[in-house]
Amino acid sequence: MEKLQPKLRFPEFRDEWIEEILNNIVDVRDGTHDSPKYINDSEYFLLTSKNLNLNGKIDFKDVKYLTKKDFDKINQRSKVEINDILFGMIGTIGNPVIIKELKINFAIKNMALLKKSELILPEFLYQQFRSSLIDKQFNKLNTGNTQKFISLSTIRSLKIFNTSIKEQTKIADFLGAVDKQLDILNQKKEKLNTYKKGVMQQLFSQQLRFKDDNGNNYPDWQEKSLGEVSRITTGISNRQDSDLNSEYTFFDRSQEIRKSNRYLFDTEAVIVAGEGSDFIPKYYVGKFDLHQRTYAIMDFEKMIGKYLFYYIYNFRQYFLSQAVGSTVKSLRLPMFEKFKIQIPSIKEQTKIANFLSAIDNQIEAIENQITKTETYKKGLLQQMFV
Repeated sequence: MEKLQPKLRFPEFRDEWIEEILNNIVDVRDGTHDSPKYINDSEYFLLTSKNLNLNGKIDFKDVKYLTKKDFDKINQRSKVEINDILFGMIGTIGNPVIIKELKINFAIKNMALLKKSELILPEFLYQQFRSSLIDKQFNKLNTGNTQKFISLSTIRSLKIFNTSIKEQTKIADFLGAVDKQLDILNQKKEKLNTYKKGVMQQLFSQQLRFKDDNGNNYPDWQEKSLGEVSRITTGISNRQDSDLNSEYTFFDRSQEIRKSNRYLFDTEAVIVAGEGSDFIPKYYVGKFDLHQRTYAIMDFEKMIGKYLFYYIYNFRQYFLSQAVGSTVKSLRLPMFEKFKIQIPSIKEQTKIANFLSAIDNQIEAIENQITKTETYKKGLLQQMFV
């Protein structure tokens, strides 16, 4: 067993750490290898790797349902208990989850199950599996291959660190506190997104209306088609014309921010990809390049660009319903031109746009806090375990 010292350590601990093989200190199992017969509804769930989230949580939204007989059969092999750790083996690799409560009956497939052990603190082991220590070992073993499957024997052979229970506890408590802060921030973000979605629906259905500065109602809204109140066009550029380091923003169907060494437009615009699975608009002011299958809506007539952006975002289901194609959904110019918009006065548009922008600013501030906290924790993990 190799002995070593982590780069970052609480000062009261001086003993060397020990590198051990995972299977020597933890019982490592996997879920069922069979495909049981699924039923339409049940209190017994079957979870796979796709149900493990990056944030260390289980997603119960997309599950299969089992009979009690199949549930009991699977659990004879791999029953999940409090303080066990789940780890994705097939498709989604990794995303470890430590089980802290069992309010839902579930069995597992395509997951590794690390049983709680008296030889290592589960929370300490969980944090190691959250670090790049484990990924590096997987990458070394899978050089040149697309990482879609990790065998049980590979997981059992992983090298992990072990130290005194007192030091494990202090490290786990410290990193756990950072995780709790991330949970709080993510919950705040989720609540704000839910609130934003609800208030947008009320605003654009006119269930919720602003008053003018004198407390009076604004004029009735007018209905126009998008083609009547704006100019809609595509670009002429291709993805190979873009890069990551040029001066001007390049828009295509990707959510990745790309750049271009030229610009086609210098204006305020709402950008919508012409291909994809969800036509989420983007709002931009300035010089930009545009893909030949991406649409820019600009030159608004009696319209606030930010209002139009939020309106399209709220009603983008229209584009999903109009899109053509079986594998890749595509939009055509007439689909944009005939899109109907309810248009309030400029002053009411401005109030709506400012109100929703304020919510977005709050969400962005929380996202920045999440990013900083994640970066902080990543640095801690690298110094504590690598």
